[in-house]
Amino acid sequence: MNPKNKLPSWLKPKTSGQSIAFFVGWYTEEQWGTIKKTAIDADKFEATYAEWLRVAEKALQDLRASGALVEKYYINADDLLAWCLVNNRINEGAARAEFVTQQAQSSSNNALD
Repeated sequence: MNPKNKLPSWLKPKTSGQSIAFFVGWYTEEQWGTIKKTAIDADKFEATYAEWLRVAEKALQDLRASGALVEKYYINADDLLAWCLVNNRINEGAARAEFVTQQAQSSSNNALD
């Protein structure tokens, strides 16, 4: 007997044991301060680096506990801001996420060469 609301196979949770690998943007205190000062969405940042670090560490711990393979990618403010200029982007959340993804993939690809 088939369940009434059976999910298509592509929507079912994967049970192969494979982990998801991705990078999260990470900051030193100095870099965090510079990026926050230049961010258009600075109001979305935590008030202090210590508060950001606490929230970020908890999120990283939760992601890893869920089985995700997550690695930190340290963001250099000068590199991010240069990337934003070259790519006609502003320093905001989506751009920072794209920067991390591109830079981390590029670093991974170079490590494989």
